[in-house]
Amino acid sequence: MSMRPSVIALATLSLLLALAAPQSRAQEDHADDETAAAPAEPPTTRGRDEATAAVGQAGMTFELGSGFRVFVPAGLPIGDARRMRVATARAALNPAHVAEGFRRVGPIVSFDGAINATRSPVVVSLRQPRDPGRANLRLVLAMEQATICREGLDPLPNVANLCSGWELVDATWTDGRIEARLPAPGGYRLVFGTVPVPAEPAATEE
Repeated sequence: MSMRPSVIALATLSLLLALAAPQSRAQEDHADDETAAAPAEPPTTRGRDEATAAVGQAGMTFELGSGFRVFVPAGLPIGDARRMRVATARAALNPAHVAEGFRRVGPIVSFDGAINATRSPVVVSLRQPRDPGRANLRLVLAMEQATICREGLDPLPNVANLCSGWELVDATWTDGRIEARLPAPGGYRLVFGTVPVPAEPAATEE
């Protein structure tokens, strides 16, 4: 006795679906792998004069109303929830204590993230419509750090027996922003500025 056409058609459809299922599952698994491999953008924390957040392996972007930005990249050795704070600093700053001829550009900002960022530097930037650099001026980010006290240095607030020292990090201006990269942030204040480029010594006649 022969099978009815409807039974044959049903059996054929079931066989085709069974053969197609492994391929569909493989395509779905591949799509899931691609989605998992795509790196997520670090979250952003914003504030007018202060931004505070727990930073983990995803990294973080801190933004202030002044246009000052601190980008902490993902994957740094900081654990899963390191509290960090970026805020406008109110304390006065004597430019001569930073470097001879230093001229400030933009706000003074405190960043307490003293972390090891040699794997991927922390990127500090500031919105600045015009390039403040000149042929005779070096554009820098002044990074405050603790140092041994000596004459002419200011004591660090709430830190015993240590004073404020400053390290100058080269900065660049591109597309309306000043930017500098810090492999080892000091954990204190940051401020952009310019310093005079030392004059080249005059050539001597032999």
